[in-house]
Amino acid sequence: MNTIVVLGASGYIGRHLVAELVAAGNVRVRVLSRSRQRDLAANTFPVGVDIVEGDLLDPDSLAALCEPDCTVIHLAYLWTAGEEQNLATIRNLTEACKAAKVKRLIHLSTAMVTGRTRRDQITEAEVCRPLTEYATTKLAIEHAVINAGDGGFDIAILRPTAVFGPGSENLKKLAQDLVAGKRVRNYLKSCIFGKRRMNLVHISNVVASIVFLVVRSENFDGQVFIVSDADIAENNFQDVERILMRELRIPDYKFPPLTVPPFVLSLLLTCLGKDNTNPRCDYFSGKLTTLGFRRPVGFDAGLADYAAWYHSAYQNY
Repeated sequence: MNTIVVLGASGYIGRHLVAELVAAGNVRVRVLSRSRQRDLAANTFPVGVDIVEGDLLDPDSLAALCEPDCTVIHLAYLWTAGEEQNLATIRNLTEACKAAKVKRLIHLSTAMVTGRTRRDQITEAEVCRPLTEYATTKLAIEHAVINAGDGGFDIAILRPTAVFGPGSENLKKLAQDLVAGKRVRNYLKSCIFGKRRMNLVHISNVVASIVFLVVRSENFDGQVFIVSDADIAENNFQDVERILMRELRIPDYKFPPLTVPPFVLSLLLTCLGKDNTNPRCDYFSGKLTTLGFRRPVGFDAGLADYAAWYHSAYQNY
């Protein structure tokens, strides 16, 4: 039975990934936890998951976590730490992978590492120019992971766009604004953001892409893969808003939203300090598709899934 090690298993993507791996069966799942007893008491992970207590900054605990020929999936990020500590965790992890002779390390990054660009279609070949501390640190982590590629194990980098699904932070603000009933403000917001590309990707599609990279037999040799639902025409602000309003049974606006010229929106996004200031920008996952990856959840179905969760979680709206 193959072993899959997950770091960052208690995060949003991690919880969904571990649940999917356990449900699929035929694998042994090991996770790193800062408190094994706490996670056992809280039933943080499904039955059968091997919980190893440790810390990313503790090389010994990582050595105990990794096993020969296992696949390691790195989802963790130290939000309250800076670049130096995050890079220290990567050094610890890659050294543990090397010592244990693991099969493959899959590192989850973010499409935000691209930074600002004037291109409308972003692929993995785009030169990255990140602006925010978060994106800059994530790109530095990518480089550190790839530079560890001579350690005898295979490496793949996955860059998801804005992940949404039940319980996600993405779309929560939009849903809250819609149900709050402040129609004039929401209408003006719809006019301003218009057809700005949202670059959303459903959590099930992100999890499926990770599993896809786990089971592939070829070596990736540090290749980068984008995963997104960007090729869907409705993946823009007004259409996402319209679908959510329909699913949440919120009446349409009395008048169709007007459209602010893209250059005005671009200027506004620049003033707000956004990484991506091109409202027409899409991140395409054609590289994964070429390998045979197929998304299990359609875009409309994913939004309906999110709306159903929101309605259940906030029934009093």
